[in-house]
Amino acid sequence: MKKFRTILTAISFLCLLSIGIVANGKDLKEHVTFTQKIWVNDTLVEPGRYLIRYDAAMGVMKIMEGDEVVAQAQATVTVNDEKFDQDAVLLNTTSKGEVLTGIRLGGQREELHLSEITASVETVEFDLDKYSDFDLCLNE
Repeated sequence: MKKFRTILTAISFLCLLSIGIVANGKDLKEHVTFTQKIWVNDTLVEPGRYLIRYDAAMGVMKIMEGDEVVAQAQATVTVNDEKFDQDAVLLNTTSKGEVLTGIRLGGQREELHLSEITASVETVEFDLDKYSDFDLCLNE
């Protein structure tokens, strides 16, 4: 009888564990309002109300306006202990502007974190003719 209880306890624990894994792997959606222009990877998203869709199988978050995908990025989900009271847009300020790093989904426990944040690197060309005097100083 003791062995039966131990096996039943182990099976119950595994079932509870699998429910937690399924909760982490679910598709998510939420409407979010951006109050300013933000960068999502190399796409500038204008202020407005958008539908955020997270595809758990692909690990991709899409920002949608109607049926159109405005921007998308690789993302991961963090499940918190308590539900968030309201939506929150997590940003990082860079030289090119505000960059989206995550979204907290109001009324849910999930938080999306963008895992593939890229920033454009500007190429600066050096005009040798403009700085020819510098070469003369080095040769003297």
